[in-house]
Amino acid sequence: MKTQLSTILLILTPLMGADNLAETISGISHSGQLRFGVIQTEDSQGDRSTTLSMGGTVTLETDPLAGISLVGSFFTTNPLFGKDEEGMFLGSHNQGYSILGESYLKIQWNKTLIKAGRQQIDTPYADSDDIGMVPNSFEGYSLINQDLKDTTLVLAWLDKYSGVDAPIPEKFNDLQASSDAVTTGGIIYEGVENTTLQAWHYDLKDANYNYAQLDYEADTFSMGLQYTDQDHDNTAYGLSLGGSVDNLSLGFAYNKVNGTVSNGFGGGPFFTSSEDHTIAEVQDQEAMRYEASYTFDRLSLAVSHLDLDIGENETDYLASFEINPNHSLDLIYSDMYDDGNMVRFFANYQF
Repeated sequence: MKTQLSTILLILTPLMGADNLAETISGISHSGQLRFGVIQTEDSQGDRSTTLSMGGTVTLETDPLAGISLVGSFFTTNPLFGKDEEGMFLGSHNQGYSILGESYLKIQWNKTLIKAGRQQIDTPYADSDDIGMVPNSFEGYSLINQDLKDTTLVLAWLDKYSGVDAPIPEKFNDLQASSDAVTTGGIIYEGVENTTLQAWHYDLKDANYNYAQLDYEADTFSMGLQYTDQDHDNTAYGLSLGGSVDNLSLGFAYNKVNGTVSNGFGGGPFFTSSEDHTIAEVQDQEAMRYEASYTFDRLSLAVSHLDLDIGENETDYLASFEINPNHSLDLIYSDMYDDGNMVRFFANYQF
């Protein structure tokens, strides 16, 4: 029934129009996305796998009553052809699936936002990582407070997740093998011109993750520094530099690992992360990443190269075209050399 309902909503929305659909449900606002995706992977042996899938998201939110509202989001992916051996498009058995990815109580009180239930969250070691058809979402509680000038405080208690990075994408999985929740707290400070400072702490059963990042961004120059300590002598630090002239942007990033670090529960925060390869899970890894991009009005082109000290390098080619504010196209080709290659194409419609 959930699969049928989400599919019907996804089909009816563009046909009826956003305004007409909203009028049919009094006191409930909506938003969402239709996504058509194609992925083709080729492994180190030259074997290819291709998947075409149609899916997207529908989010419904009740009007607030005394600052309290309810939010629900259906995520769905439905294969039209093939099966996804990479795991970015389909479920654990290469099947389509639909899931109530978000279902939370939302409380807005002055400058404090509280969410209780299934929700999307984006922090350094727990994030949505929207790289395929269904993003990550988490089950738990979160609080965001902005009472202090130029400061955002974040607290979260998370115990399950689903989506693209979960072991079984189509269900909510324990974040830890012990079934214990992960608690995290972060502070983001933007009181210095062009500068953002952030620090985070994650309490896991067998380790504490600490993360700090400084970003400076002016009109034509940017710089970033990052450091993480994941206990047991596992640390990493990084540097990023960027510059732009008119529509051309150039970037460089560096990471050095001592021991072994994890991406956490998502795509990871590291400056050198590429479309597929990162510095995670490789002992004493070192990486440099180079990037160039150019924008022609509504068309953006980019190329990046990741040079790893251990393992295969990766070169990514990206093209994005904005048809209008609601429609966009994205094409990504990743050459992972002896690890194979991957092509992804997305056509998105926002409503």
